[in-house]
Amino acid sequence: MSALLEVRNLSKHFRVSGGRFGRDKRVVRAVDDVSFTIEQGHTLGLVGESGCGKSTLGRAILRLHEPTAGQVLLDGEDITAMDAQTLHASRAKMQMMFQDPFASLSPRRTIGQTLLEPLELHPFGSKAAHERRIAELLEVVGLRTSVLDRYPHEFSGGQRQRIGIARALVLKPRLIVADEPVSALDVSVQSQVLNLIKDLQAQFGIAFLFISHDLAVVQHVSDEVGVMYLGKLVEKAPADRLYGAPAHPYTRALLSAVPVPDPAASARRTVLEGDVPSPLSLPSGCAFHTRCPEAMQTCSSVVPTVATLPDASNHHVRCHLHSGGE
Repeated sequence: MSALLEVRNLSKHFRVSGGRFGRDKRVVRAVDDVSFTIEQGHTLGLVGESGCGKSTLGRAILRLHEPTAGQVLLDGEDITAMDAQTLHASRAKMQMMFQDPFASLSPRRTIGQTLLEPLELHPFGSKAAHERRIAELLEVVGLRTSVLDRYPHEFSGGQRQRIGIARALVLKPRLIVADEPVSALDVSVQSQVLNLIKDLQAQFGIAFLFISHDLAVVQHVSDEVGVMYLGKLVEKAPADRLYGAPAHPYTRALLSAVPVPDPAASARRTVLEGDVPSPLSLPSGCAFHTRCPEAMQTCSSVVPTVATLPDASNHHVRCHLHSGGE
């Protein structure tokens, strides 16, 4: 099966000013040389600590942030090379679900106005067709058409997220970037929204990039999982393999911190020493070596390359333990 989304060596760097009079120009490598693919109807979960570049990567894929380097191909078309007019036409194929369902909805617009706006910006038939599409989507996400004249503050967090899902679906996208879509919700509501997302994916064949810091949530919804650390994708594998046989020390540490109903499990937890380095001053070599319990001499001086594990062609890891480092 050919990939719906192909990300090739994508980078996003931000220039920041510091020092006296802002003369000290430094670069934050928020996303650095990231590559992966997502097939139609599949979900790639993206995990990592806060500040690792997950959200920036999702926004760079949609060109909400302009990439510094690399390519993003959707259905074989290079998103990064499109001019403004072509990009506008292609935005119907790719949408985003935001972390905060309240902040992402305009308090001055009714739900009907919010859902109608994408249909007015992109050609989508007559006014009657717009009304039918909105009514269909509200039914799909479990809401009544009576909500159309109400404002976001009149809804609960779970209801607002359902409205956000309906807005993301209104143009029949091929790809949705879901940026922490359930982190602001209660646990009971989280499960409802996650099950809704899975049902919609099965119904419409949508591909998802699902960004989250919650590894249990990612395991529930993902076909593949990628792990980011300080802008780099350090491991990617099918979900069952990554959770069952993690290869990177950072992945193992993250998984060991997931709460499990076993009192003895705390004894097996891998505790990382030290703080996450500043993205303004990354360590030389492997950026993780300052916290890695398995660091070798070469880790501090040589940047590791991506290696494919010999027993699994779809399991990739960026670590000297698997790329011949000594």
